[in-house]
Amino acid sequence: MKKLLWSLLMGFLLFTSCNGEDVDFNNPDAKTFVKQIKAGTYKTKSPYGFVEVPIFAKKDIPELIKHVKDLSSVSFFPANPISSYGPNAKYRLGECIMWTIEYIRVGKYASLGCKLVHKNVNEHLQYAFLSDKEVLEVADLYIKWWNKVMNQPEYDLKDPFTEDPLEGTDYRWN
Repeated sequence: MKKLLWSLLMGFLLFTSCNGEDVDFNNPDAKTFVKQIKAGTYKTKSPYGFVEVPIFAKKDIPELIKHVKDLSSVSFFPANPISSYGPNAKYRLGECIMWTIEYIRVGKYASLGCKLVHKNVNEHLQYAFLSDKEVLEVADLYIKWWNKVMNQPEYDLKDPFTEDPLEGTDYRWN
């Protein structure tokens, strides 16, 4: 009887602790990643032991780009491990997703933190950060850039990934 109860308890614990939605760091599912970020349950660690953005590829951008206009607040985002933003930083999902897309575009972290700032303002001042309206303007720039990438003729020799969506604006990644 003890063995049966022990087996049932272990089976229950195993069943309730495994939700089947782990994000594979080297081959992530963008939809699951966004879902976990929104829920505050993302905990995937890199091979170095840090909770980081997994290794996304160009193929993941169509799913990620769907969320760039989402201004909902998220409690945690796995920014660059050496970021100076503390655990109480205010993150907007869309801004973080654009930072992730920028990471894919340039092949490395876009900045230390997933925050957009005005180019000509001291980044340590609170008003250097973008308003919701400005973040939506940047989201439109990323959508426009992605549409250009998607509609690029195969014979065109210019790589649209080298084009900076923020070029010519007053915005940059902090």
